[in-house]
Amino acid sequence: MEESLVPSLSAGVVGSRFVSSDEIESAKARRDEQWKAAYARLGQEPPPQLQTDDTYDGRSLAEIAKQEAWEEKNKLANQFRALEEDEIMFLDSIRERQEEEERQRREKDGEDVKNFRE
Repeated sequence: MEESLVPSLSAGVVGSRFVSSDEIESAKARRDEQWKAAYARLGQEPPPQLQTDDTYDGRSLAEIAKQEAWEEKNKLANQFRALEEDEIMFLDSIRERQEEEERQRREKDGEDVKNFRE
């Protein structure tokens, strides 16, 4: 079989979309030189550039999305917890006291209205 019949990834439309790491590094170096030359023409010192973290993550996008969804779900779930028995008793005592104060106020208002009518 001839080699020309076997498709190559480095040739044609598919191969043109791939960029080697050498090409990326040379483009970064060329951009840095242009950046420094532009500031040199202005007579200024270029500001320090931020270093980006270009570490390789071997996970697929689906795995990353699944991990982020899981973290978001657990982040929300960890914000809430069940009340303990003493907390429940304390909140119940506050509610009962408020209900008693409301009942006494209604009774007093009712007596005041009754006295006013008389």
